Amino acid sequence: MKRKKRFIYLYTYLKIAKKMSSVFIRRRVSRREAIGTAAKVAIGVVVAGVVGGVAGYYAGSTTAPPPIRTETVTRTVTSTQTVTQTVTPSVTVTPTPTITTVTTPKPTPTPTITTVTTPAPTPTITGPITMYFEKGWYPEEDEAKKLLVERFKKEKGITIDLSIFAEEDAHKKTVAGCMAGIPPDIGFVRMWDWLGQDLAWKGWLEDIAELIDVAKEIEVFDWCFDAAYLWDAVEGRRKYCFVPFAIDTVHFTYWKDLLSEAGMPTEPEEIPLGFDEFTNFWREAQDRLWKVRPDYREKVYGIGWPSLGGIGINPGDGWAQIAHIMCWYGWDPIKPEGFVLDTPENIQAFKSAVKWVVEQYQAGYMPKGILEWASPDNNKAFHAKQIISVFNASMSIPLYWYSADKTAYFELSASLPRMPSAQGRRGLNLWHTFGWYIFKDAKYKDLAKQFVKWFLQPEILNFYMKAAGGRMFPASKMVLEMDPYWREGKALIDGKKDPHLPTVYQRLMEGPNKPFIHQLIGYPPHIIDCPALVACQKVITGGYSVDEAVKEAINTWKELLKPYEEKIKTFKK
Repeated sequence: MKRKKRFIYLYTYLKIAKKMSSVFIRRRVSRREAIGTAAKVAIGVVVAGVVGGVAGYYAGSTTAPPPIRTETVTRTVTSTQTVTQTVTPSVTVTPTPTITTVTTPKPTPTPTITTVTTPAPTPTITGPITMYFEKGWYPEEDEAKKLLVERFKKEKGITIDLSIFAEEDAHKKTVAGCMAGIPPDIGFVRMWDWLGQDLAWKGWLEDIAELIDVAKEIEVFDWCFDAAYLWDAVEGRRKYCFVPFAIDTVHFTYWKDLLSEAGMPTEPEEIPLGFDEFTNFWREAQDRLWKVRPDYREKVYGIGWPSLGGIGINPGDGWAQIAHIMCWYGWDPIKPEGFVLDTPENIQAFKSAVKWVVEQYQAGYMPKGILEWASPDNNKAFHAKQIISVFNASMSIPLYWYSADKTAYFELSASLPRMPSAQGRRGLNLWHTFGWYIFKDAKYKDLAKQFVKWFLQPEILNFYMKAAGGRMFPASKMVLEMDPYWREGKALIDGKKDPHLPTVYQRLMEGPNKPFIHQLIGYPPHIIDCPALVACQKVITGGYSVDEAVKEAINTWKELLKPYEEKIKTFKK
């Protein structure tokens, strides 16, 4: 009975296989159907072979059914598919005890040639980055620049071609490169705080908005970003044009020993803050000094600021000084609609500042030569003790004495930790904001951005700023607070109270603070023409009244800035 069931199973399966093969051959099939059907037929053949082998086992038995011979027929159909069909012959073969296996070789497959393209590995770009850096005051600062370059290469594998130039040369070479279409990749020049607006306006600077968040992570002061937000006339928009990391302001320094000789108070907290009282303090110091030291008459003056020369060349210190005085009187020309000079409040503040300068000069409390002083000349006068007080756009004056005579630095001089004001409160601190400029047409500007991200690590930024020796200060609150050097200054080195560098930290933390007016404008400010200093000169030497000089200065300034203001109006449409 078992043998009969197995025979029925074999017979039924072969009939199904035959039917499937016939259907397949009669009609054209798709590639997917051909593959699927061929697979089913092939499975049928395999199973039939296995079952046939079982049937052959029973061939020697008188009850065994006659064996069925199978053969594989290969046909090529028009659709180029190869189909395998199992055919059952109509002839019944007389059973024999011999098991015969017929093997039909598989057709040789047509070889398929597959071409695999492996992309070449992207080469690692390692520069060199072209970097222009202005020359520092001290050998230690320039050495620090070289160490930065070496460390960056070691950590990132990127080379920097560092060129160190004098400030004016660095600017001139940059402009020439931009005009020729071959600018440096990155640069740092301090005078770009008032010339960088021209680089931006001409469309030479890269938009570095992606790096602003990196600077914010180390708590760069918010107002620094306002200074970096400049107009690009080529793109017709305002954008972030440099990455701020350093700042500086105008510092008020005086000789304590000259005050002492005149019988005046010598400590910073003893000097009044109201601007009229502040002014009278230095006038009185001169009067007393000339009285006790007649040989100082017309040789030593109480007020050594502002420098009134350098107009048309580089009035840097003079502009910084007169701008502070104007702001202490309430000058505030930055408005939502632009640079507004002729509001009643701004006109009056302008007049008050010019009048103050003229009165001090004409009363004999300023050196006669101050009319010609450019940026370095107030330094020279202070070092020669020709002036009791000086207002200077860097800490270069006291830092000179730190190198030359530490007694003069620690004991004989001091700097003020707050500014005076004519408005009954602490005077405004105006800050120069410096940073990394990356150029739009530069070859390796993306690598330059990598450098900036690396440089903005607090430890690296602090290393460089300390090497600069107080020439600038970190724009990062995080860096200022992580290292006691910025709070205590040279005391950490010499063990004496530093009367100079810590005043910068105090002014920063107590404020009020704002970027310089020329940076807030966002386009070329023309401070090189410095109408405010021109107004002072015209009253002192040109016979103008204060009102006439200020009116002319405002009109001149408006005409200088008018092309930019008119162009900007077209951007906003």
